[in-house]
Amino acid sequence: MSFPWAFVACAFPQRIPSRSTLKLEEAFLQFVPERTLEADLTEGMTAVDLGAAPGGWTYQFVKKGIHVIAIDNGPMQKELMSTGLVQHEKADGFKFEPPYTVDWLVCDMVERPMKVAELMAKWLANGWTRRAIFNLKLPMKKRYQEVSLCLQTIEAMLKKAGVGYHYQVKHLYHDREEVTVCIMVR
Repeated sequence: MSFPWAFVACAFPQRIPSRSTLKLEEAFLQFVPERTLEADLTEGMTAVDLGAAPGGWTYQFVKKGIHVIAIDNGPMQKELMSTGLVQHEKADGFKFEPPYTVDWLVCDMVERPMKVAELMAKWLANGWTRRAIFNLKLPMKKRYQEVSLCLQTIEAMLKKAGVGYHYQVKHLYHDREEVTVCIMVR
């Protein structure tokens, strides 16, 4: 007897740290225009992955030759660390500030949506990054209202900072109880 998940399980090479890597891969395909894909995800760029362990999202950058500061108190996958492209900082993702402006910020932390939204807006308003992809974990009730409030908060913070931007929000296939947001600064 074959199980439906047997094919899926064997489709993942051992070197991929977690299935969450599929969420960021799908986000790139959905949010980054094909005409700018090479320019937006180029070898030698820099990224910060907040809540990185074990490295599923970091993996997506490493396979493109992008240097990553992985922020998490948990351990990162050893194979990923051996690439020389990952700097693991054992720190709180809500308190970490980058030593320089990075090309990408990604975040898949399990936390209240508003707390994540405010953190992402802070990074963009401060000029610490020009691109961000993050998930907002949805509450059990009033999901639409929560997402709307998060987006309004981000908009207000960026407007106050005088930052021009474009954003997209989608419930992606690999998302469960969350929506993915991509914000690009103009």
